[in-house]
Amino acid sequence: MDWDALRAQFRLEPGWVNLALFYLASHPKVVRDAVDHLGAQVDANPLLVPTGMALPDGPTGWPRVRQALADYLGGRAEDIAMTASTSIGLGVVYNGVVTRPGQEFLLTEHDHISHRTAARVAAEKHGNTVRLVSWFADPATATADGIAAAVGEAIRPNTRVVGITWVQSSTGLRMPVRAVAEVVRRANEGRSPADRCLLVVDGVHGLAAVDEDAAGLGADVVIAGTHKWLFGPRGTGLVWVAPDALEQLRPTFVSFIGSGGAASLSPGGFLAFEHAFALPVAVALHEQLGRARVATRITQLSTRVKQGLSRIGGVSVHTPADAELSAGITCFSVAGHTHQQVVDHAAAHRVRLSTSTYTRIGTAVINTPAEIDTALDSLADLTR
Repeated sequence: MDWDALRAQFRLEPGWVNLALFYLASHPKVVRDAVDHLGAQVDANPLLVPTGMALPDGPTGWPRVRQALADYLGGRAEDIAMTASTSIGLGVVYNGVVTRPGQEFLLTEHDHISHRTAARVAAEKHGNTVRLVSWFADPATATADGIAAAVGEAIRPNTRVVGITWVQSSTGLRMPVRAVAEVVRRANEGRSPADRCLLVVDGVHGLAAVDEDAAGLGADVVIAGTHKWLFGPRGTGLVWVAPDALEQLRPTFVSFIGSGGAASLSPGGFLAFEHAFALPVAVALHEQLGRARVATRITQLSTRVKQGLSRIGGVSVHTPADAELSAGITCFSVAGHTHQQVVDHAAAHRVRLSTSTYTRIGTAVINTPAEIDTALDSLADLTR
């Protein structure tokens, strides 16, 4: 499949350059068709839920969903819990971590508010604290060694969780997860299981944007919505738990998936099963494209963005130029303009951007170099 053929699968509004597609996936046709196919089965006979539903190529359900994700993550199906989003997954994990009063969760202001809030709410319940630190002075000049060293210096004997974000939506910086995992491993030497420091990763903007096995990063837990870069059905997400970390977590909800392995962490209840059980189709689409090819395309486009922004007077790029420390989100600011003013100006030129801490350009695999240039031209017009 070439990029134009992939682009044709999406029902994006014509005439607009969409550079905020990482917010929530537009469903490609193969996913829309799968959702419709399954939805018709539920409408005809709701008792098919959850074990009697089928995609055109065969039965689907939680075992197939978890196995498809496990293959993509490079792990085992039994190590995956299913959720509806990253935010819910974060709540499941932080509320589930077995702690003692006085232990802390270590995060940073650059983590998403959902991450910080999940940690804070859990800490308040269980007599723990949340400590916010900084891994760098300036994301644009951060280094992997500097970040890893900062994490090592911040860990204390009572640190129960180090929570990090694989690719920060606020800065675009990609955390060197493997290097951080090694620092955490060293900090755990000599600690009892009850004092073990767990590395929890919000992985939503790395999954399907970075060519890495999420299960092989060295983290104890990786949490991600699958309805962003993976193009999965809206309302789907996962929690992957390292086998030796599972005993450190307790369920928060009744699970409808099972009681063995990480499945017990999955929030139970009825949901949009036609969405959840169509997820293998999105995984198959990415496997057909090739994860390395997808990541390379995203990197090429984001590099074009960063280089183009750097040539526009008055624009400051806050995301590292190093492709090893960035992915598909590029954050920037324009002197003399608020971030909302920049977004509004781009929208007047039919270019969709977004804001967080800074203005953001997201380079999805279905974007084109021409679209990047259109966005850059609109920003150059703003600075004239």
